[in-house]
Amino acid sequence: MTKLYRAGLYCRLSVDDTHNSAKATNLIPADESVSIEHQRELLSRFAMLNGWIETKTYLDDGFSGGNFQRPGFLEMLEDARRGLINLILVKDLSRLGRDYVEVGRYTDEVFPSLGCRFVSVLDGLDSDGDNTEMLHFRSLMNDYHLRDLSQKVKTVLQSKMLRGQHLARAPYGYRKSAEDKYRLVIDEEAAEVVRHIYEMRLAGLSYQKIVGVLNQNGIPAPRYYANARMGKDNSGISRFWLERSVKRILHSEVYVGNLVMNCIGRRSYKDKTMIPKPESAWIRHEATHAPIIEQKIWDTVQTVNRAAQQRYNGRKPPSEHLFSGKLICGNCHGPMLVNTSVKKPGPAGQSRYRTEKRYVSYRCGRYTTSGHVLCSAHSISENALKQLICSEIQTRSDAIRESEAAMLKSLKSAVESRQKQSQAGTRQEIAVLQLRIRELTDGTAELYEARFSGTIGDDAFQERMQKQERERMEKQAQLDTLVSELDTASRQATDTERWKRLIHKYAQLQDLDREAVDELIDFIEIDKTKTVSGKRIRNIIVHYRFAGRLPETK
Repeated sequence: MTKLYRAGLYCRLSVDDTHNSAKATNLIPADESVSIEHQRELLSRFAMLNGWIETKTYLDDGFSGGNFQRPGFLEMLEDARRGLINLILVKDLSRLGRDYVEVGRYTDEVFPSLGCRFVSVLDGLDSDGDNTEMLHFRSLMNDYHLRDLSQKVKTVLQSKMLRGQHLARAPYGYRKSAEDKYRLVIDEEAAEVVRHIYEMRLAGLSYQKIVGVLNQNGIPAPRYYANARMGKDNSGISRFWLERSVKRILHSEVYVGNLVMNCIGRRSYKDKTMIPKPESAWIRHEATHAPIIEQKIWDTVQTVNRAAQQRYNGRKPPSEHLFSGKLICGNCHGPMLVNTSVKKPGPAGQSRYRTEKRYVSYRCGRYTTSGHVLCSAHSISENALKQLICSEIQTRSDAIRESEAAMLKSLKSAVESRQKQSQAGTRQEIAVLQLRIRELTDGTAELYEARFSGTIGDDAFQERMQKQERERMEKQAQLDTLVSELDTASRQATDTERWKRLIHKYAQLQDLDREAVDELIDFIEIDKTKTVSGKRIRNIIVHYRFAGRLPETK
């Protein structure tokens, strides 16, 4: 009996495919043999001639063959897992991907495990036949093509850097010249802020205090300012400065007219992780553009920076405090950072401290790094929190000892209800993200059509394409995280028995240590202090391991 095949037609087109050879210089029209429509038409006709049922077409327009996190490809895998398709059809092996190792893994392991036959039409490759050796050879050649393409792009970029051309986004204080996009010219409005930052550093202000001054004066952060100047959407972008932005400005040679490039790069053509390069690989040019800061001032500031770094390096290595990494701000939900202070003894009769006193507290990280502009301190003493948590653990232990069955039943009911509500919200977020990813994928196809029809130029196409791909990758990463969380939540039921054993173990707890914190607690929410009916109160919510947030005790 002939097997019934339900075919999934997979089509992919990358940006590189549309900028290859003569097409990049518009010497010939876009090659229809690599277009999405041509691929779909060829595969549809091939499926019909072989008597296969054309079940669904999966499109990835504008996606690199070296990256397998593509929406159409992932959707096809999911449909194969569900049994909707049992045959995967591609125009040629390079459409599946150009990474030799990954292509081999899918054709040798993943597709067979899903019960899927794989056919590459133009290569004449069929996993159901006896020519699979050629499949690996073709895959190796595609991988070589990807590596060769990566090397060519790298060579072109390096050549531009060696000529002293600035390739990245213009740094704060500059903009790109209207006559030459590779040359920097001063943006006077932002340059004044840069000069003020250097003046404050010379006056002895720390990075954090400089951030505070900028935010208190309402000066928008670099990215927010750049978007506003170019008329771009600023929704979701903070207008507040952070320490790293100020630090970057105070260390960069670009402000004395020099270019230092090729300082970071990718691990390999398959791994997009950015890593710092050795100084010997840096490409440096002097006096390529007008300086904002005088060399003498810049040199003095670097001396101040080095002295500050030496003081920091001379400190004792940071030790793990009792609640390090366990506290989050109840308002902005960011991490709370450790703050230590030391009270030293003074001369006899002039100080109430006879010995050195060391105090540890925690406060909102966003408040600290924004120069005390974002959120609020939410500060709490480590000793005070330690006493509160000890008391909380003792209360839970007493409650479970008095009525274990009722306590565990109440706990299980509360957690299951909370998980149900949380998962419903997560599923809604997933649906929204999937819809947006589909919109971006459709938008990519529309961009290609507009470019080939001449509606938009190359520069506009590249800018909009990069923006859409950036957003799509961000949304895809968010989607992957949410799907993973939902999967984990559905497989992990609340382990009330493990939590019960832990609470019994620490029933007689008198003094809290780091081991107990790690074993008992996932995280603790710290709200800010409020005054109610003349009394100062604050909410502190403990989220336990294996149980989460517990119901209130009566």
